[in-house]
Amino acid sequence: MRKILAALAAIVALAFTTPAHAGNEVLFAKTKEASWAIYQRTTGGMNAICSAGAYAQKDQRTYMVSAAHCFAGQDLNRTDFLVTQDHRNFVKARVYRLGVTPKKGADETSTDLDKFKGNDWAIVEADTTAGGVMPIGNSDQLQIGEDLVIVGVPFGMDFLAVQGIVGSKDLALSQFVWNHYMGANVYIAGGNSGSAVISVKQQAVVGIIVAGPGTQSSLAIFTPIKIVDTSLVKKAETPGL
Repeated sequence: MRKILAALAAIVALAFTTPAHAGNEVLFAKTKEASWAIYQRTTGGMNAICSAGAYAQKDQRTYMVSAAHCFAGQDLNRTDFLVTQDHRNFVKARVYRLGVTPKKGADETSTDLDKFKGNDWAIVEADTTAGGVMPIGNSDQLQIGEDLVIVGVPFGMDFLAVQGIVGSKDLALSQFVWNHYMGANVYIAGGNSGSAVISVKQQAVVGIIVAGPGTQSSLAIFTPIKIVDTSLVKKAETPGL
């Protein structure tokens, strides 16, 4: 009997000391190291417009996933973009690749995404190798109820870490393409667009936050990473808005 009780006590002790039972603090820390805020610089000043998640570094540059609609209406050849991890130190950045292109006859500087075709994702290239990166995962392997984490800048403020679950693998908030992807039960607000969606199971990027009902919500739509061109071989023609 004593041996049995001792064995049970050892199992209980192990359960409370094993790192796997400590929550997702380590994953949140890694995600934060790879998370950035995107700023737009204009004659009126600088504004935090979206979030981004780094997934690769090459040739003294960092490549980040974000949302295409963050750059809608911008002259990408003239508008300055910067990224930061602390809202104090800024790094020059640019749009490397976009998942949307204007429909035939549409104004390239329109802010109406109904005038574009494609999918709501963007790759941002920044002149830095600071911070961490998260690997690219497999969005096809996601299951309903699976744990997710994101880190972003809701309302353009400080970085906020949030945990949620996969709520749907095919969710539509409207007829627009950028509101019809995968769904998550996770808190987001304006400014979270572009946040990398991290699978706790895969410890990797499985999507990009692109929409939610209202300015803040516990429901989020995210672009699955499988439809994002995350290669680092630049095309002859850079797609642009």
